[in-house]
Amino acid sequence: MVDRADRWTGLEPGQRPFAEASWFYAEYRRRPSDAFARLLSSHVDWSPSDRLLDLGAGPAHVSLCLAPYVSELVVMDPDEEMIEEGRRRAAAAGIDNLSFVLGGSNDLTRLSSVLGEFSGVVISQAFHWMADQDAVLRALDPLLDRDRGSVALVGYVNDPDYNRVWVGLDRPPWDEVERILKRFLAGTPEGPSPAGRHDPFPEILARSAFSRTELLTFEYEALVEPSLDAAIGFLYSLGNALHRLGTQRDSFEEEARAALAGADTSPFTVRLIDSALNGRRAPSRDLR
Repeated sequence: MVDRADRWTGLEPGQRPFAEASWFYAEYRRRPSDAFARLLSSHVDWSPSDRLLDLGAGPAHVSLCLAPYVSELVVMDPDEEMIEEGRRRAAAAGIDNLSFVLGGSNDLTRLSSVLGEFSGVVISQAFHWMADQDAVLRALDPLLDRDRGSVALVGYVNDPDYNRVWVGLDRPPWDEVERILKRFLAGTPEGPSPAGRHDPFPEILARSAFSRTELLTFEYEALVEPSLDAAIGFLYSLGNALHRLGTQRDSFEEEARAALAGADTSPFTVRLIDSALNGRRAPSRDLR
C-alpha cells in the first residue's frame, strides 16, 4: 500500500495535510525535553559516529533535539514547506549535522542508495499517517544496521497531552478558541486525515524485524506559560485548518482574542511524560 502522506505530495494545499502549517508546527508543537533526548540516545546506544533517519520529520523539531548525540541525522518528509522550515530552524540554531531529503515512506526503497545505512530511525507523530505500517518497517529493514538497527516511535504516550493541559476546571476556558475555530470551519471540506483503524503499534513492531519492543518513559515537571498566540498557533498546526480558514483568518483571530481577553495567563507547572516505543532487532540465532 502507498503511504497516505506521500499521496499528497505535489497536490494543491487544500488536498494535502498541514497546508501552510509548517511554521506553526515548528513553533507550537511539543518536542522532547533535552533530558529525554539524552536518555533515549543513551538507552539505544547511539554514538557520536552514528547516523539516524527521522522519517516523517515535519519541520525537524525532533531532529534538532537529537542532533547533538549523533554524527548525522537525515530529516525526511514529503512536504516541501516542512523541509524548508526545518532548514531555517537548523540554520538559526547553528546545527550543521542535519541533512534534508524530500520524500515519504514509500520513497525509502527508491532512495536507498542515496540514504545509506543508519543505526536507527525515529518516527514522531507520523506513523499513524502511514497506511501500511508493516510495509514501512519492511522498507526500513535493509537501511538499518544488521545488529544495532532500531526504530523509535517518539511521543508514543500522549497522556497527559502537553497541548491540552490548559483545558481543565481549574484553568480558564482555553478550549473556547477551538470551539470558535470549529464554527468558522463548519461547511468547509475537512481535507485529508489519518482516519482508519490500524493494529496497536506494539503488535506491528512485534511482527517486524524489530520485534524486541520496549517502552521508554521519562516523567518531569514543565512550566507552562499560557498565551492566546500559542492556543491559536497550536490549532493552526493541525491538519490544514489554516488553509481552510482562508480569508476568515482575521475574523477568527479577532473573535478568539475578544473571547479570551481576560483569560488567566499566569504560568503553572504540569507533570509531563516523554516517551518512545522502541523496536530492536531480535538477537541472531547461532545456527552452528
